[in-house]
Amino acid sequence: MNTDFYLSALILSTFRSYDSLRADFSPGINCIFGKNGAGKTNILDALHFLSLTRGFRSTADKQAVKEGEAYFMIEGQYHKRGENQNTQCNFLPGKGKKILVNGVPLTKMSTHIGELPLVSILPEDTEMIKGGSTLRRAFLDTLIAQYDKEYLNALIFYKKILDQRNALLKWMGENKTFDKDQLQIWTEQLIPRGIQIVQIRNQFLEDFTPYFTGFFHKIVSESETPEISYLPSVSDNTVSGWQEAMEKSLSKDRALEITSTGTHKDDLSFKIHGREAKTFGSQGQQKTFVISLKLAEHKLITDKLNCPPILLLDDIFDKLDEHRLKSIAEILGHDTQGQIFITDTSYERLHSVFTDSPKEVQYFQVKNHTLKGYKPK
Repeated sequence: MNTDFYLSALILSTFRSYDSLRADFSPGINCIFGKNGAGKTNILDALHFLSLTRGFRSTADKQAVKEGEAYFMIEGQYHKRGENQNTQCNFLPGKGKKILVNGVPLTKMSTHIGELPLVSILPEDTEMIKGGSTLRRAFLDTLIAQYDKEYLNALIFYKKILDQRNALLKWMGENKTFDKDQLQIWTEQLIPRGIQIVQIRNQFLEDFTPYFTGFFHKIVSESETPEISYLPSVSDNTVSGWQEAMEKSLSKDRALEITSTGTHKDDLSFKIHGREAKTFGSQGQQKTFVISLKLAEHKLITDKLNCPPILLLDDIFDKLDEHRLKSIAEILGHDTQGQIFITDTSYERLHSVFTDSPKEVQYFQVKNHTLKGYKPK
């Protein structure tokens, strides 16, 4: 078992449903069980804040403050490559959110991405297949940014330029004027970052697909063939190709008062046997597709960073058939490196899944918004 990186303790203060909490965890598998609504997912959400500076949901940070309280504090004590590291995420309305590493506040939150790598698998992740392209781009960007700082920096710069170009388009529309030369200044800055982002995304897909296909076949069977395709907004990823595409979309940009072409409009296509998983995949196929994506994400980041991310799995065993349940249990218990946190409503199901695991397994019960270690009688 790889113990180069793991969370040894978590401390919460007025975070979501918890007044206060301290829990010590195993570097192996941590199984958290309890009724729906008991607060299991909130534990995982706290770990997401510590790693990715935000919660699972795209809601305001203030909504993570326990009702009636003034702030939240999350503290994680990590073991990383032989050293101990303390990371805090604090939020106070009016002053905002801060990340502190060993007591030192970070000036840029983006520098923290990838320092505490993490992959989560959530029930709502199937929306990545059924929902809009924004969710698929978010998966792509969050994944790559954890191991590639150049990509993260390109994304940040691209968004800044995009915001400026959009603001200019809106201003021109409101003032019933148009200055193509002024708009071109932002377009010329957007293009090189866009080209860089597409290049990295293409390389990512080349690296990622074998991992994904392998996990999908292991969970389902060799007979089902999954496919992932990248659908760029600009088909010719060259300066001239981008210039031509931006020129063609100019009238649309003016009408909509936003930039309608670029990497912020790219998408991924998910297919099984050549048919769109969104339209033709069963619920079981869609769930398996997403779990395979996330397990492949974990494996790819492990190889890129030479450090396995912490893996969070929230109620993923529900409604899985016995074959898929056993296959996933085998992958988690035997093939997946690093620390795992997994929630479920049933202790019996968790125990049956991990009873033969070579990893250390600890059980925790969430009850009345408290978390306690659990040993069966």
